[in-house]
Amino acid sequence: MVETLTIQTLDESQIDATLDREIRRFLVETFPNWADIFRTRRAWHDARPVRTVLATVPTSATSNAESAQNEVDFRVVGHVAVVERTVTTCWNWRYAVAGVQGVSVAPDFRKTGLSTRLLDAALAESVALGYPFAVLFCREPLVPFYERNGWRLPNDSMVMWKDRELPIHMQSNCPMYRELSDETFPEGPIDVHNPF
Repeated sequence: MVETLTIQTLDESQIDATLDREIRRFLVETFPNWADIFRTRRAWHDARPVRTVLATVPTSATSNAESAQNEVDFRVVGHVAVVERTVTTCWNWRYAVAGVQGVSVAPDFRKTGLSTRLLDAALAESVALGYPFAVLFCREPLVPFYERNGWRLPNDSMVMWKDRELPIHMQSNCPMYRELSDETFPEGPIDVHNPF
């Protein structure tokens, strides 16, 4: 059977309790080190997604008992969340930016170009929402993938803050950015935080 892949961009009003549970189930499987977080919410660091890009496929009908247990007729196979962040420069300039989180693809869909398609959809939506830049934090082995997709490592530090006094110790150690408009990403140290 050829699986039909669906990619959709959803705002929070389109994500009901069942879909929320399925997304969180996928994130728990994909990010086992963060399972405690994803059992209760879909994003890190008190951020609520403004948009979520999902890839789903229909589940195969195997048995009535299994279908009744699953309660859904689809399987999440890819995910990208866009959260609103603020970056502050050393000159105290502030920009609302698209924070890209939870980029993930199910093992059986990796190396198919799905990650790039999900990122492209998330960035297109971020442009439509008027964000001049996107930022993300990734692990070092993923830097070449993001660079091939137009992301850049900053020349100076980029630190994630929970509030003005408490930096967040990121397990992902490589901050990256992408320009989404004609505006040039600011130089110098950058602080990334929730909007305030």
